[in-house]
Amino acid sequence: MNTGNILLLIGLIASIASILLYRLNRKHFIYGLYMAFLSISSAVLLLVYYFISNEFRINYVYIYSGNLPVAYRIAAMWAGKEGMHLLLAWATIMCVLLFCMKNQENNGFARKISYIALGIGILFLYITLLDSPFRPTPGASEAGVLSGQGLSPKLISFWFLVHPPLVVMAYAAGIILFASAITYLYSGEKEWVGNARPWGRASWLLLSLAMATGGAWAYEIVGWEGFWKWDPAQSGALMIWLVLTAALHAITRHHRNFREYDTTAPLLSASVFILSLYVMFFSRKGVRGSDHNFLGSNIWTILFAAMLVTSILTLYLLMRRKPEESGWKMTLKNLHSVRTSFHAAILLLCMLAFVPFWGITHELISEKVFGDQILIPKEVYNFWSFFIILVLIALTGYCLLQGAVKPKVLKFITLLAVFIGAVASFYPGAPLLDTASEFYQQSMFPGQSIVSVMSYIPISLFAAGGIFFKFIHGKHRFSRSNTGIGLIHTGFIFIVVGAISSASFSTESTVDYTPQELNNPEGIDAVWSAAITDISTAVKDDNGSEQVLDLNFYKNGNPHGSGTVSISKSDRIGYYHKILVHRTLFADILVHYAEDALNPIRLYTKVMPLVNVLWAGSILMIFGLAILIWPKFFFKK
Repeated sequence: MNTGNILLLIGLIASIASILLYRLNRKHFIYGLYMAFLSISSAVLLLVYYFISNEFRINYVYIYSGNLPVAYRIAAMWAGKEGMHLLLAWATIMCVLLFCMKNQENNGFARKISYIALGIGILFLYITLLDSPFRPTPGASEAGVLSGQGLSPKLISFWFLVHPPLVVMAYAAGIILFASAITYLYSGEKEWVGNARPWGRASWLLLSLAMATGGAWAYEIVGWEGFWKWDPAQSGALMIWLVLTAALHAITRHHRNFREYDTTAPLLSASVFILSLYVMFFSRKGVRGSDHNFLGSNIWTILFAAMLVTSILTLYLLMRRKPEESGWKMTLKNLHSVRTSFHAAILLLCMLAFVPFWGITHELISEKVFGDQILIPKEVYNFWSFFIILVLIALTGYCLLQGAVKPKVLKFITLLAVFIGAVASFYPGAPLLDTASEFYQQSMFPGQSIVSVMSYIPISLFAAGGIFFKFIHGKHRFSRSNTGIGLIHTGFIFIVVGAISSASFSTESTVDYTPQELNNPEGIDAVWSAAITDISTAVKDDNGSEQVLDLNFYKNGNPHGSGTVSISKSDRIGYYHKILVHRTLFADILVHYAEDALNPIRLYTKVMPLVNVLWAGSILMIFGLAILIWPKFFFKK
């Protein structure tokens, strides 16, 4: 057994010993936890050292390392499933240690949470040992292996340095949320909210950052179809994010009144971790059409068993406990109440999460159980998400105006916005669905007509007005809570508007050039044009070649910046495109080189209007939650 596996084994033994020693002496538990964390941290650092020094006698290093800058050699640690397992085990133990350090008092509630969370950490450690990143390279001679295979060019990006660790940390923080919920369902101790809310918010923030950086990364890669293409892993992250958002809404109300959502809040909190296991399960099992599959071992069986056990445990605890009577019933009189609005928001978020869940599950069952490779087209996701998001945006404006506007006036404004949105949907604008797709052609007339971007405009304006009115007329308009909530909801509206506008109003074109047409602008659309100013070809180290084009852009005939686009080819990776993104305030222009047309040169272009609204919304939402989590950093006492 090599040094890395010995360190992992020490960490596993120390973690198990910590659980056994907790009842005897809490100090021994902490010492064991420190030992586990230090040994796993040493294993992580050892693997990092192997990558920095290009220790190709380690198979995992041989597969993913090579002639790379130091930053990418370090990041190559999480390029494969083995490294991700190690990182997840390390992050889980770290979260358990942070939780125990914050809860110094020796109470039974904190002990139960530590038991559950550390048990999950032991599971991930066991998986890491089974699928170890420290295995030697098969057939390696005593002199060692001279070179590695290196990273895929798609991974040579700044976003690769930050996106995978953010996903891992989000999942790890969700484990404490899960442990708190399970402990509450078992014991009924109301102090669970004090642990669940901060860890849930931390997981939400990290997952939001992960989705934003993942979208920005996919936006720059040819073949990933922009910032969102309903890849199963993307859909899985969105599913978790939506359920986590619903859980935080329920926890907020439960924190104010423990009779409210005393079953819904812990159920949704536990579901976040169960769905995380589900995402890890199908990415190891493999789903057709995903760019995030981690194949090559039977770890998926352990993940499936863990998902099954946690699901059964959660349902059992829900069934055995008696929920508290809140004394509240939904009637016609209280349909306009804040609690009814929260009920509706949570229900809509869960309905929206069910859309990607069913898409992933349907693909998995059809392929693995029945042998039919049925891929759910993106139009299906867009169609079923459309109405839910539309109602959710309208509800956002309605909720924020409650208490600030008289009920009759609020009802009238809401119905007016919905009516205008319904009428505007029939305006002959840009449809959200691809009119050439089979799904659109087979849809009935109402579906073809109503699914239009125009209906979002009045609804979004209504929601934005609600946010602004609440902020201006609120009693504590610049308070931490008011500011953070306002930024989060504003960011949500911006993300939806930016995503829909950029997708619906984008235009694609093909531009052909001959070497004789250098410096001659060719039209991309009615406004933009581009000219090739130089062509250069270089031979790469792996016996491949790269052709680079220098481009100048023109807006209405006037110069508007420049950039380079390239295409490379090698025997190992085939063709690889380095995309050019020409960013402006109101639109982005994406250009990539067609590998099947080198003479004449063919460029594929895509103009994405208002995509910056999407990125601005992501920043606002993340910044708003950061204010809620770390108020001392943004606000003075």
